[in-house]
Amino acid sequence: MELHVISHPEQRVEDLLSIWSQVEPWVDFFHLRFKEKTEMEVWEIGKVLLDTKTVPPYKLLVNSHTEVARQLGCGGVHLPESALVSNQPDDGFRWGRSVHSVESAIRAEREGADYIMFGHIFSTPSKQGLKPRGLEALTQVVQAVRIPVIAVGGIHHENVQKVMETGCAGVAVISALGKGESQMVVQELKRRGAG
Repeated sequence: MELHVISHPEQRVEDLLSIWSQVEPWVDFFHLRFKEKTEMEVWEIGKVLLDTKTVPPYKLLVNSHTEVARQLGCGGVHLPESALVSNQPDDGFRWGRSVHSVESAIRAEREGADYIMFGHIFSTPSKQGLKPRGLEALTQVVQAVRIPVIAVGGIHHENVQKVMETGCAGVAVISALGKGESQMVVQELKRRGAG
């Protein structure tokens, strides 16, 4: 099971350093996702994470800012569903896209995405008021494409096994990690997700 950890918009750099350093051995990719920050602010946060060796460069994905990811020497970029892919990323530069339908998943695969992230699967604080897409929709997306599908949204140790039974390649978590228990949560996700 592939495990992605996405930064929470309210996390400070100190929080990222603390939490991410605890869970790094069990996490496949870390997403630097700050919609409200400028490119320069995202670059500065990424630089701190890399300079302190909290995360190896190949595990760091920058959301939305392709040039920042390239400048930092990160493993790749994660794009929103609406983003156009004008320049195919360099060889070895991983890119993925958020999708919310089978049609978007097929389009992302056709455009060359290395993976897609589909959600939100369950209710989650970050998507209040929006109906979750659920396991059936996740299964449909998994069956429609050949590239890895990462499930996101409301996933935790109690439901990860059901998520993995859909055939998806892995899960992404945002709210599941908190101070003090992050290492245990990630280990439990990996254990239960492996089936």
